Amino acid sequence: MKDQYVDECKVIEENCTYTSETHHLMAHAFRRQALGFQLGPAVVAAGSSAISTLGGPAWLPLLTMISSIIAAVATVLNPNKSYQEHLNAAKAFTALKHDARFLANAETAVLSDDSFIERVRTLHDRYNVLVGAVPATTTKYFARARVRVQTGIHENLTPNK
Repeated sequence: MKDQYVDECKVIEENCTYTSETHHLMAHAFRRQALGFQLGPAVVAAGSSAISTLGGPAWLPLLTMISSIIAAVATVLNPNKSYQEHLNAAKAFTALKHDARFLANAETAVLSDDSFIERVRTLHDRYNVLVGAVPATTTKYFARARVRVQTGIHENLTPNK
């Protein structure tokens, strides 16, 4: 019977591997987006200010207005917040993955059946709570994560696979 619970730990570990990788990829994308939204308008505003002091072209105020609009949109979308949320989710799934691996590989031998089963149920409950608490992922990023995971990028990090 203990084998079924070890298998459940391995399923949780695998689910966490894929989900963590997806959140890492999404965090990276939001970080790039945040840098673009912050750096782009700032560079345009600085450049247009410098050119306008030299009596620049008539379309320069339009460029300044566009960069201001981009900055306003960035404030509303807040990609830095999305970056932090996905990064925190990735870290939480990674920690849960390690807990599942440790429970299946190390603690199964030292815990009684009842204690082990209770720990697996607790792990399962933690997984479900975490899934409900983190931001949603997208099919696009999950597909990318699946490819990365299946190339074996995590193989040498998780000895039981």
